[in-house]
Amino acid sequence: MDENSWGAFLIKVNKLRVVHIAEDVSAVAGGVPAVVRQLSTRLAHQGVQVQIVHALGERGALPTAVESFAFPSKLVRRAWSWGDGLRAGIARLADAEGSASPVFHLHGIWSAPHYFAAKIAHESGMPFIVTAHGMLEPWLWEQQGWRIRIKKQVYWNMFAYPALKTAAVVHAITPMEQQNLHVLFPKNRIEVIPNAIDINEMLDMDGAYVEREPIILFLGRIEPKKGVDILLNAFARSTIAQKWRVVIIGPVWSKVYQTELDRIVAENHLGERVAFLGPVFGEEKVRWLRKAWVMAVPSHSEVVGLVNLEAAVYGLPTITSHQTGLFDWESGGGILIHPNITDMQTAIEKACSWTESEQKDRGEQSRVLVEKRYSWNAIMPLWMSLYNSIQIKG
Repeated sequence: MDENSWGAFLIKVNKLRVVHIAEDVSAVAGGVPAVVRQLSTRLAHQGVQVQIVHALGERGALPTAVESFAFPSKLVRRAWSWGDGLRAGIARLADAEGSASPVFHLHGIWSAPHYFAAKIAHESGMPFIVTAHGMLEPWLWEQQGWRIRIKKQVYWNMFAYPALKTAAVVHAITPMEQQNLHVLFPKNRIEVIPNAIDINEMLDMDGAYVEREPIILFLGRIEPKKGVDILLNAFARSTIAQKWRVVIIGPVWSKVYQTELDRIVAENHLGERVAFLGPVFGEEKVRWLRKAWVMAVPSHSEVVGLVNLEAAVYGLPTITSHQTGLFDWESGGGILIHPNITDMQTAIEKACSWTESEQKDRGEQSRVLVEKRYSWNAIMPLWMSLYNSIQIKG
């Protein structure tokens, strides 16, 4: 039986249709869009009928079996991602199609697609799953200023929670997030499934061996949550040799924060040892993952930052925070810290003292851990079990 025939057979057996609700599916974006795209692709390969509702981004290289429905927003509705026809479009997808029983899967909390999907699913008697993707973590409530905190609290109390509390399952990515979500959803079923990474797809871009260089790499968005200031201050205070450099790769999401980072670099005379390269993709990103000595990701709040998993695939050990939820990371050769300058400095000095053999061994341990616990081969059965456990049986 070929792949297409097998997929058709599985659809008949599963009678399952998953409708992902996401604000953005941009191919160049990481985070939530990357998870939605990868999960959609994997489900389609399992023979599940997959549909995606989104406001931003293009379907790009998604499999032809995955249907996408874009509802771009305009003018005053843009801030809430409320596009023309959004509500009616979601309502149509809530209707049963043939033998496929629909399950909505909401990826996010704060936008119109999430709100209308939750309301329509409840009104239709259709089960739905909510994945917060770390958007409800305490740090994000407390550290973005009182104006944003008040706005979030008002929206949460009046709109988000009344709609989302009817979810069949609230999905947590880490045990730490599960504990936090229990406070907000005390009566809901909460299940933990980690983020995953497509190892085989990444290794298709793998090239010849590149010798490791004295580089501490940061890869991610330039915003306060990511803790780049912690990395730079720790680097400035460290006792490591002058040959070591910090390379920072990623888009600037906060110009004010970038200005603060530039100030740290200037005041500590690090101009020749710190480089901001902006975002890079594809083979160029792989090249940096293969030649850096260690990656540093001291995030204040994260839910299994995919960048740690990605680095591990290429044998690059990472220093990351307990707040990423990677509770087992040190068993795979990485280093876990609290997101503060002292811990980061200690970790940098330790990593930069590794021998070549130790650095390589830690990288290999990290890769093995990801293959066993965070690859799609390990995670996909958990998703299939969860979807099947809540779908309405025909």
